[in-house]
Amino acid sequence: MKNVLFLIIFFLITNFSAQKPVLHDLKDPKMHAGCYIHGKNNPVANLSEDEGALFNLNGKDEIFPSIKGTKEYPEAFGNKTYKIYIRETKSVKDGESCIENKVYSIKIIYKKKAYLYSKKGMCGC
Repeated sequence: MKNVLFLIIFFLITNFSAQKPVLHDLKDPKMHAGCYIHGKNNPVANLSEDEGALFNLNGKDEIFPSIKGTKEYPEAFGNKTYKIYIRETKSVKDGESCIENKVYSIKIIYKKKAYLYSKKGMCGC
């Protein structure tokens, strides 16, 4: 009986202890013409890198290579730990400039669980 109780407690702790991935501000966002997702002080993502997209999920900036998207999330990036799916949900041109303000829906798959975010961003020339 003690073993069953121990297994139930262990299962509950491990099931709920997985922390939700956090999109940290990029340390070096490599600002140039392209698309970015806003953070607190710096962008949390640079979607316009040649090799993929730049994210900071572990405390350091890291390039995530492009992977196959889905019908619902056409843009996708990933590595061995994270799969990041992105879709644009709203886009508004900023006056006469070449800047577009956007709202992105982001789905991060981490440890076989999906975490959903909605973030503002922009694309510019």
